[in-house]
Amino acid sequence: MKAKHMILVMYDGPTNAEFIEWMNGPHYEEVAATPGIVAARRFEVTAGPEGHRRYVAILETEDLAKTLAWRDSPEGQRSQKEANDRGVTNRYSLVCKLAHSTVPGETT
Repeated sequence: MKAKHMILVMYDGPTNAEFIEWMNGPHYEEVAATPGIVAARRFEVTAGPEGHRRYVAILETEDLAKTLAWRDSPEGQRSQKEANDRGVTNRYSLVCKLAHSTVPGETT
C-alpha cells in the first residue's frame, strides 16, 4: 500500500558540516523509524520567494494517526527540541492528504 498522507516540514537551519552530518545521520534515522513513516526525504531549497525556508522535509506516512501521536509524544517533542537546540528555526508543518495521483496503481 502506498502512503496516502504526507507531512511537509519547512525550516531554516545551519549549513555547517556538523549540523548536516547530524541531520542526515542520527536525526533522519530517528525520523525514518517513526511509526507510520515509509519514506523521509530532505531537500535544500534552491529558489523561491523572498523569505523562503532553507530546507523542506517530505515525510510519507501510511498511518497518519500513529505518526502524529509520536510527534506529539514526549519522545517526539524531545527530538524536535534537539533539532531546535542544534539550530533549526522557523519550522512549520503542513499535513497533506493525497488528492490525486498519476502514479500507476496508486489511487486516492
